[in-house]
Amino acid sequence: MSATITSLSSARALADATLHRSALGRTLASVASRFTLHVHRLQKGAYLACAGAPFRSLFLLTSGSAKATRPGADGREQVTRFYLAEDLLGLDALDGGVHPTSIRMLEYSVALEIPLPQLEQAGIDIRGLYVALIRNLSREVEYEQQTLLLLGSAKAEERLATFLLELGRRYAERGCSASEYLLRMTREDIASYLGLKLETVSRGLSRFNRAGAVEVQGRSIRIRDAAQLERSAILGRHAPACAMAAAG
Repeated sequence: MSATITSLSSARALADATLHRSALGRTLASVASRFTLHVHRLQKGAYLACAGAPFRSLFLLTSGSAKATRPGADGREQVTRFYLAEDLLGLDALDGGVHPTSIRMLEYSVALEIPLPQLEQAGIDIRGLYVALIRNLSREVEYEQQTLLLLGSAKAEERLATFLLELGRRYAERGCSASEYLLRMTREDIASYLGLKLETVSRGLSRFNRAGAVEVQGRSIRIRDAAQLERSAILGRHAPACAMAAAG
């Protein structure tokens, strides 16, 4: 990555641009007008937070991507979440005051630090920020519920198809293509997140590729037949109980 892209001024300009794309960002922009928020430039593999470290700040990822991990029962790291630009990192540490997961960059990334305790000590009115945080927490709860459903009741192929569609949806929310994107995470990371073996993920991608649902070239993904992929996904198999009851 070139020096012009990784320079502090470019990173701050990128962070400022990101602030105006969401309600949380606009609230942070108001806070930033009274308190300088630190911009972190992080190389691939760098840690933004480590499991067990005291909570001091939240972070808004303004570019790049990251993964959250925690030690599994066998001692290996378990991937619990993938973050994209505009995601808020560190919310799971708010209650306990300690980070339960480690957050590691999947590529060069820029993050804006939100030091809640310092903001309060400085007398900054952050009531609007807390309202925005509650909305983000609500989305986090919904995300966790969807993940539990995915891991608890879906077959391997359903998990992988749902993951590819959901990742595309998240990119689309950020103004990018829902059908063509790069997997910034490794296949090992995907397998860990989905509770599958690496070989299962590789075979699943190959099957989708042969069937014409997805074109896979290294880490490049192109969803060629979204309808076919949706039929393989958990969202194509499960209908809400309330909807089924209403239809009956």
